[in-house]
Amino acid sequence: MRDFPSTNQSGLTLIELIFTLAILAVLTSVSAPALGSLIDGAHSRSARGILLGSLSLARMTSVSTYREVIVCPSADHSSCTGDLWWQHGWIVFEDTNQNNRRDDDEPLIEVVAAQPGIAIATSTGRKFVRFRPDGSASGTDLTYTICDRRGVDKATAIVVSNPGRVREAPADPARAATACAALAR
Repeated sequence: MRDFPSTNQSGLTLIELIFTLAILAVLTSVSAPALGSLIDGAHSRSARGILLGSLSLARMTSVSTYREVIVCPSADHSSCTGDLWWQHGWIVFEDTNQNNRRDDDEPLIEVVAAQPGIAIATSTGRKFVRFRPDGSASGTDLTYTICDRRGVDKATAIVVSNPGRVREAPADPARAATACAALAR
């Protein structure tokens, strides 16, 4: 008697494969918006953390060196833009001659690159933060409003008070709307 190889084959039929791909497509389409929101939230938290770090670095440097230190928006990573929008990057530098701008002989302490997918706007009239040697910040309180693609409801704020305290706060709805409008540009 001859043994013939078994005719039972294992594998997927075409119909099983089509159903599996259909289920996979449905699950992917349902989870994609949630994943996008998760990524946007991570970018926003990252930008907020970097900005908080820069402000803390500037204040600590000012106190430890007993010199005035400025944090300002900078698209070219070497000079202040004088803009209210910070998502294109910012610099931290010692303002040795106290002229509120970075000169070539003034040392850069930190350079931060652009933050894609994020809008960061400061209070009207406040284009930079100056930390004094005692740790205080000159001028009035400054509020940064940070918005991502998730919209106004998810916007956050960072406040720098006159004594130099840096803290997170809920975003003002009007400022959040202004900041989020910049994402449409």
